Amino acid sequence: MTHTPFLRLALAAAATASLAACSLFSDPVEQAQEAFAAQDYFAARDHVLAALEADGEDVAALELFARIQLAMGLGAEAIATLDRLATANGLPEDGAVLRAEALLQTGEREAALELLEGEESAESWRLRALAAIMADDPQGAAEAFMAGRDAPGDQTKLYTAAATFHLDRGNADAARFAVARAQELAPQSIETLFVTARLAQMDGQAELAARAYMGILELSENDRPALLGAISQLDRLGRLDLVRPLVARGRAAYPTDIEFIYLDASVLAFDGNWQATRDLLQQNEAAVADHDNARGLYGQALLNLGQVELARAQVEPLVNRFPDNAAYARILTEIYLAAGDAAQALRVIQPFAARSNAEPVDRELAERASRG
Repeated sequence: MTHTPFLRLALAAAATASLAACSLFSDPVEQAQEAFAAQDYFAARDHVLAALEADGEDVAALELFARIQLAMGLGAEAIATLDRLATANGLPEDGAVLRAEALLQTGEREAALELLEGEESAESWRLRALAAIMADDPQGAAEAFMAGRDAPGDQTKLYTAAATFHLDRGNADAARFAVARAQELAPQSIETLFVTARLAQMDGQAELAARAYMGILELSENDRPALLGAISQLDRLGRLDLVRPLVARGRAAYPTDIEFIYLDASVLAFDGNWQATRDLLQQNEAAVADHDNARGLYGQALLNLGQVELARAQVEPLVNRFPDNAAYARILTEIYLAAGDAAQALRVIQPFAARSNAEPVDRELAERASRG
């Protein structure tokens, strides 16, 4: 048996420990840059704060910190960081553009536009477009986005912002070019995936939209808009097996968010667990009162538990406010039938049942109501 000297083992252990120490004490600015590139802005912020704790005048850390804050929409904080950079004589070449974006985020539109005078980068045109949107000037925004197409510098944000601008106005055709360019420039950026998902939704392509939303969740697992978007599109595809874990994730990440409370209750209702549905919504009754779909589901749960009058109190106001909403009308029809008021039930459902393209459920409810 070969004997390995203890000293050699000790040296090997020391070398291993040294390598581990190298990884443990790697440059926090580098770690922040890696996290920023991966669009993990919370991790990037934590790393850069560690660097600034060691050296509050670290120019590279301060510049990155300002960019992280802008990415997180923290304009006021970014302005303070840019002031620190200026004091340290470390403002980057695009410092004026960075400050202009921070000013826009704090609502200081005119001051931002003054800073952008003489700037000709794609980023400067994106910010001019955003300033025009803030001023309710869609033509000015469209012109700024067009001007940015021929401008120097990274155009990724320009095209994702342009796509968002057109999608917000329901103009899928106008958004198409911007989405395609964003996909060419940065196919895996969260912003690109988001406008891709929105365009797919507008085109009725639920599978493509779901894939794009899931792509965002691979980069940022608790991204709220992506969670809600993925749940919506997967539900359209009938993929409840994928919806359930996403709803659970949303509830864990946003425990007081009424959107995820409603979705959790919807899953319980789908399973026929009306008691749990009622209990969950009842525990959040104040928030439910301001969420129409949650209120409708609450009424449906109460109806299924035999609490007809309480159910009517929830749903009648919804039908009065949204007379063209078939889902609310169906619930109220069931409530009136349960209360023995067939005439009222028929009055509510008849406009839907009489349509040439009426749903079978509406005709069935109307028939039940007409029989008394």
